[in-house]
Amino acid sequence: MDEQRFETTWRTYGASLLRYCRFAIGSPDAGEDIAAETFARFLQRGDAVPGDKVEAWLFTVAHNLIRTQQRKSSRWLALLPRLQHSAVTSSDAEYETGLVGLLAPLSPEQRLAVYLRVIEDRPFAEVARITGKSEAAAKKIVYRALAQLRSIELRDRRIDTHRGGVENE
Repeated sequence: MDEQRFETTWRTYGASLLRYCRFAIGSPDAGEDIAAETFARFLQRGDAVPGDKVEAWLFTVAHNLIRTQQRKSSRWLALLPRLQHSAVTSSDAEYETGLVGLLAPLSPEQRLAVYLRVIEDRPFAEVARITGKSEAAAKKIVYRALAQLRSIELRDRRIDTHRGGVENE
């Protein structure tokens, strides 16, 4: 891509796109990540975008990235309070039954990735760097681990609901 075209596009649409991303995702940091990813994609594919369609293309890409992020986030959002509560209230006894107990079914690699991403709220790029994986591999590890925890949580809820029904009879 022509460096001048990229710079002009950044100066023209960067601030507006960043504001939109922050607003739409509800987080300044996540908004910056999405805006950066949008411009990274423009850098890769922007030559194919006609000049009069650049703004629409950027906002469409950002919108799609936001929807994808929100869809992924909603899948494990129910686990987040439990994970964070377990980490915050960690005296030795609570720690053993809290976060460690919750993450026990995961492999050490999964535990590290989930801890970095969910508890410390680090971007996937940092999770990848720390775990020595590619960013795509880090995402896969986190999403599979969270899916595993979700299925355990759902199973436990069904068991509790069943027990509750028996005890009430």
